[in-house]
Amino acid sequence: MTNEEGVPEMGGKMRRSSSGRQDEKRPVLSFKVQGLVASTLLALILLGAAAAAAQTLDDAVEAFKRGDPAAAIETLRVLVEQGSAEAQFSLGVMYAEGRGVPQDDGKAVQWFRPAADQGHAEAQVWLGHMYEEGRGVPQDDGEAVRWFRLAAEQGNAEARVWLGHMYEEGRGVPQDDGEAVRWFRLAAEQGNAEARVWLGHMYEEGRGVPQDDGEAVRWYRLAADQGDADAQYNLGYMYAKGRGVPQDDGEAVRWVRLAAEQGEARAQFSLGFMYEEGRGVPQDDGEAVRWYWLAAEQGEARAQFSLGSMYAEGRGVPQDDGEAVRWYRLAAEQGDAEARVWLGHMYEEGRGVPQDDGEAVRWYRLAAEQGEARAQVWLGYMYTEGRGVPQDDVQAHKWFNLAASRLSSSDQRRDLVVEARKKVERKMTRPQLAEAQRLAREWRPGQSAAPAPEVHGKRRPPAHDRVEIASTGSGFFVSREGHVLTNAHVIHECAEVRIPPAGSVRVAGRDDASDLALLRGPVDRGEAFAMFRQGRGIRQGADVVVLGFPLRDVLASEVHVTKGNVSALAGPDDDRRLFQMTAPVQPGNSGGPVLDTAGHVVGVAVFKLDAFKTLLATGDIPQNVNFAVSAGTARAFLDAEGVPYETALSSKTLAPDAVAANAKAFTVLVECWK
Repeated sequence: MTNEEGVPEMGGKMRRSSSGRQDEKRPVLSFKVQGLVASTLLALILLGAAAAAAQTLDDAVEAFKRGDPAAAIETLRVLVEQGSAEAQFSLGVMYAEGRGVPQDDGKAVQWFRPAADQGHAEAQVWLGHMYEEGRGVPQDDGEAVRWFRLAAEQGNAEARVWLGHMYEEGRGVPQDDGEAVRWFRLAAEQGNAEARVWLGHMYEEGRGVPQDDGEAVRWYRLAADQGDADAQYNLGYMYAKGRGVPQDDGEAVRWVRLAAEQGEARAQFSLGFMYEEGRGVPQDDGEAVRWYWLAAEQGEARAQFSLGSMYAEGRGVPQDDGEAVRWYRLAAEQGDAEARVWLGHMYEEGRGVPQDDGEAVRWYRLAAEQGEARAQVWLGYMYTEGRGVPQDDVQAHKWFNLAASRLSSSDQRRDLVVEARKKVERKMTRPQLAEAQRLAREWRPGQSAAPAPEVHGKRRPPAHDRVEIASTGSGFFVSREGHVLTNAHVIHECAEVRIPPAGSVRVAGRDDASDLALLRGPVDRGEAFAMFRQGRGIRQGADVVVLGFPLRDVLASEVHVTKGNVSALAGPDDDRRLFQMTAPVQPGNSGGPVLDTAGHVVGVAVFKLDAFKTLLATGDIPQNVNFAVSAGTARAFLDAEGVPYETALSSKTLAPDAVAANAKAFTVLVECWK
């Protein structure tokens, strides 16, 4: 690359590609030779360097201008012998990037180090990168952090950004969102656009700072006004969702377009979607295809899938199953679950490819293992009919069971799946049914998802089809080790599960048949955790107390407490895994503890009877018909997961307010982000 005078660019500041991403795996630092001249002359003057030395640097610049890098390097070596940190740094960049010399990371480090030892901030940043990526030195995040910190403490904004990343990722230092925010903020206040984007992201996610969409928008806008494509894209997302700003599709399109025109692939995909849906712009399939194609060519999996769909349906392009398959395959090979489902359909139906049930099954399975309910349904049918696989009712039942657990009760497809499962059940023996249920219970998603790409160069906040709160539920601590018990349907198809204010937690176990799930993560429980009732189970008519976080968008945000009694020791269809109670349960209560008068767990709140469906079926509206998973079922689940829960005799009766006061300490809000 050359500047307007034909002078090759040399090392210095981070260079981004037009898409806002690093051009290569390694961080590419560049500045123009004129900048090198100015900064080096200033440094020499400040250091009282001799005029002859300055003239030597001029000679080096002139050598580059006339295309004689060898003479320039020789001149720089003279400066190096005089101890010039700027010259040492410049030689390091030339070796790191192979500018005028053979590329050699070892020699690059050899020159960066003495410059860094003299306190040259840019050399310290470069040396940090060399340690971070193991270039010319053994990979060592600790050393990377040390050099980033030295430069950051000198006020180098780029070093502050990278030190923020190391804290945010927990590399070379303990993971600490608060420290990440501190360094991002220092760099952001210096005007660093990348730091502003990341500080906005931390506010948006509530990481290291209280969640604040308004602050997120403020920092995104500052960076967007600087022309940062990531910030423009994120700001467009905030307008599209009405987060921190009034919802405005027109403004969303304006900002997303600015990022898309810089080559930002996520923005190009989003702009294509806006045209396809007619949001903020007139509906235009041709424009949608144009933007999808630009993003797809850059490898954006969602755009590749969308482009495949446009070809499959002949929207904005001539209908072409072959092209549809090509784009579906590219997305599917990146792990896109929807693309895998549709590629399976194309093989099953012989559209754009020779008909091949075996290939259909292969792609259905890959998507099904990711938790894609539609793929699980189709895989169940393939096992039922013995197409592409040997006929197997156990496997068919397993996949139908998993799909039914992932489809909401309002989804009409769920009834069809349940009926298909029942049809298979009628042909199965008891041992076969038990085996199918065991396989479904022990199944865990994500086994065939594409690995996350390595992150090199400029870090980026997650893509902005990224997650937002879709629903909430409740949970409670059930061990000294910090296990949290909740309902499986609370975490149904969640891209991420969070327990505020701690943040993300992982799903450590799940039993869809019993509607139970186990969560683990960095959640501070203090000393509080629930104990299960020991001995005889709860009796019919006994008083119970239920805690949870119902209707978070309507009611107060604090934990709610309701009282009632046990009205039946079984659920619908005499399901002994459940019991019925009069304590009210609302959306958001699910997963909360049901306690006896001693404050010990006797169940897990799960659902209330659907009044509308019952009215249609019986002509009557039910009152106070609510259900909980029994303590016995919950304990069996925890036993299977190896959770060291504790029990206690319920020999002492407490007032309901005392039960509630104790239970508030171990009851938590569970957020489902999609």
